Amino acid sequence: MAHIIINESFGDDGDIIQKIQKKQFEKKEAFDLKVSSAKVSKDTQINELISYPLFKNNLEYDLPHQRDGALKLLRDLNGTGLLADEVGLGKTITAGIIIKECIARGFIKKALILTPPSLVDQWVSELKEKFDLDPVIIEDEKDWNNPLIIASLDRVKGFDQKSGKFKHSQAHEILWDLLIVDEAHKLKDKNSRRWQFVDKLQKKRFFILTATPFQNDLLELYNLLHLLKRGHLGTLNDFKKQFFHKGNKRHPINPLELRRKLSEVMVRRRRDEAKGVNYMNRIPQIIAVEQTPEEKEVYDGIFDLLKTKYFAATGNEIFGKLIIYALLPKVTSSTRSAQESLQKIIDDIKYHNKTKEVAIKLLEKSKALKKDSKIEKLVELVNKIYAEDKDSQILIYTKHPSTLKYIVEKLAPLNLDILEYAGGLDREEKTAIVKRFRAGADILISTETGAEGLNFQFCNNLINYDLPWNPMAVEQRIGRLDRIGQKKDMNIYSLATKGTMEEKVVDLIINKMCCIGLVIGELPIILFNLGLDEKCSSGLVKIEEMLMNSFIDSKNNLDVFAKDVDKLGDMVLKGMEEYSKAKENTSEVLDKHE
Repeated sequence: MAHIIINESFGDDGDIIQKIQKKQFEKKEAFDLKVSSAKVSKDTQINELISYPLFKNNLEYDLPHQRDGALKLLRDLNGTGLLADEVGLGKTITAGIIIKECIARGFIKKALILTPPSLVDQWVSELKEKFDLDPVIIEDEKDWNNPLIIASLDRVKGFDQKSGKFKHSQAHEILWDLLIVDEAHKLKDKNSRRWQFVDKLQKKRFFILTATPFQNDLLELYNLLHLLKRGHLGTLNDFKKQFFHKGNKRHPINPLELRRKLSEVMVRRRRDEAKGVNYMNRIPQIIAVEQTPEEKEVYDGIFDLLKTKYFAATGNEIFGKLIIYALLPKVTSSTRSAQESLQKIIDDIKYHNKTKEVAIKLLEKSKALKKDSKIEKLVELVNKIYAEDKDSQILIYTKHPSTLKYIVEKLAPLNLDILEYAGGLDREEKTAIVKRFRAGADILISTETGAEGLNFQFCNNLINYDLPWNPMAVEQRIGRLDRIGQKKDMNIYSLATKGTMEEKVVDLIINKMCCIGLVIGELPIILFNLGLDEKCSSGLVKIEEMLMNSFIDSKNNLDVFAKDVDKLGDMVLKGMEEYSKAKENTSEVLDKHE
């Protein structure tokens, strides 16, 4: 990938006058910042954010708790601490302020941010748009040479058993001026590769971000603090003697003393303490799509093809699971996407003639359909939304570019201002589209490219034309609307073909997971606790793979599949109940005052 240079140097740039003569400062504010930095460098006490003038106009919502948190972590905690604000308070922005301030003061030349895979792009977007920073994402070893780096912790923690070294051991040879680890509750296990990778990093300043420093076991808190600041809670035996009560791992016998120790390394604010932060409701509505007999015949025929008549040119059956993983989302997305998939089978020489013959017949039947019930239901829904409120804006998601184009084509007669957001757009094009949507365009139709890092809290209508079977991906979509600044309840519409597997999955993900009162960011924590967010060898996360396997094993028997979905739903429900209890335990230790 092409590397982008960070706009402002991390270290001592040399003579300011020479910089001006070479026109290396783009803004007057940057010069003023250098002058201020030179002054404050004489005094180690940090009493104000000297970088604030550079980014304040980029913040849509200037929330005092974010600036105060950054200042406290830098000033009072000496550059090493735990940011444990409750979910939804914008810890990423607080961390961005810390990075910007450290750069402004010349504290750092090398900085590393470690995040879960799903948050990498969001971090990049936030740092670029709000702080004019251009981080490099780790793709291979040479990328470690850059000054500001973002990496997926799950990617870089890979370990080579033969050599006994981490595959990205180069990171351990660098002296990092600043290390930030997001969603640090994933480091609760001292024996995990994640914990060990982070522990081996050499760092001057170290911040960890998590709303849940521990949940079910005080040892999780000990492991996290042991990683952050060795010895702060004493030895493990000392910790157990001082805080464990007859083996009770959730409730310390001396909570006041534990809170005092935590206050020395932790900044935490509750949502009820943060001014300007309000949360609106998610209102889920599953829009049932009734197929015609002709549509159902094609629909069932495609599944029968994939599971029973899918052969290579050699005559050998192609491994069914991988095919379902790859093609199921496409054939259920839209008529256009399904036709494209059939055409690819027909045109590809690797498929057996019998398989192609079936595909040809299905494609002919599909093209002969006189009705597309799903797209008609979408048009009906859009008309309904605008009939109720002519000033509405709508965000529509689909997984596939061909479906996006199909939707645009079918909505064109409504004479609405429709925008397309898909892969292949450069940064300027994406920015222009977002700007037009903010300015009042009626509809933005996006692929998953627009499911991360974009803030559309001015819009309160979301339509899932098709739905990923990964609930975290759905949560990302909803998160574009469910952000600080949203002033209306959000309508979450999801189309589902009635009497199919899709209907069961949509009900599970929308009604039982993504729209049941959780705050944005809590579902990923729950899935992590259950081990359902892990990436499998298939490339899917575990919960998605479980759903796909249940679909395959059911052999298109809806009753059998429904039972498996219900079991999975019960598992998630139990995880939510345990998480709710764990929040109470965490609050008892972190929040209550005696």
